[in-house]
Amino acid sequence: MAHAGLVRVFTYDCPLAKGAPVEPEQFTHTSISMVRSGVFGFRSDGGPQLLTTGFAMLANPGQPYEISHEHAGGDRCIIFRFDEAALEELVGSPPRGAPRRYFARAVLPPVPRIEALRHLAERQFAAGDSPLALEELGLALAANIGVSLGRAPKQPKPQDNRATRDSVYAALHLIEHASDRELRLDELAGVAGLSPFHFLRVFKRETGVTPHRFLTQTRVRRALELLRDTSRPVTDIAFDVGFGDLSNFINTFRREVGAPPARFRTTSPRDWAARSRTAHPTARD
Repeated sequence: MAHAGLVRVFTYDCPLAKGAPVEPEQFTHTSISMVRSGVFGFRSDGGPQLLTTGFAMLANPGQPYEISHEHAGGDRCIIFRFDEAALEELVGSPPRGAPRRYFARAVLPPVPRIEALRHLAERQFAAGDSPLALEELGLALAANIGVSLGRAPKQPKPQDNRATRDSVYAALHLIEHASDRELRLDELAGVAGLSPFHFLRVFKRETGVTPHRFLTQTRVRRALELLRDTSRPVTDIAFDVGFGDLSNFINTFRREVGAPPARFRTTSPRDWAARSRTAHPTARD
């Protein structure tokens, strides 16, 4: 399964067993493969290395490589395949004379902050209903790897002006009016007139949340209105507001509101107010 857009994310479970023959291969896309489990040998421009959980393979298009299974088989990876224009903004242009060579190294050892992003991406991928969140996590992963390789993303000077707020408003307007459908980062950045990574920074600075977080909050807000004002089944409401999975809707609603949808619907306003006061007591001097 893969999610298309600026970042395509999919998992790969290697079917090869220990001692399988080694075959020369070549990367066809710019990608980052994070090892989830297992151990295997990897040989590319930098010579042979042994990779295990937490290592990252950094792929440039056309780069030759070999995978060996001298110790075990059945390794598992999560792979992030990038739109090259979006990646260039994060790690810089390839060196002159080395077209499409975005990564100077083919392997990055485990880095805790990068591992944290991998775990979050795996959880989001398993939920299966928010490509926007996966794109945000994928770009954050690439930016952190760029920093680890000494190629930090460009940081334009923040601008506090009407044009910036208008750009964010255009994205907010789209989310408000299209929250029931799948929204992509490139679509939101496009209506804002900004590059994807710059859009993420500006949106967070102006609103205090990421685009995915705002989209989720908008969907939950719509669900609250339908639960309050209609008698429609919870399942119908979940799909109508943009959730692709009922269990994910219930878990998200509980996390955001403090109770599952059915309980919110059946609790009286007075009881809900009392419950909220108990959950969030008034601060005292």
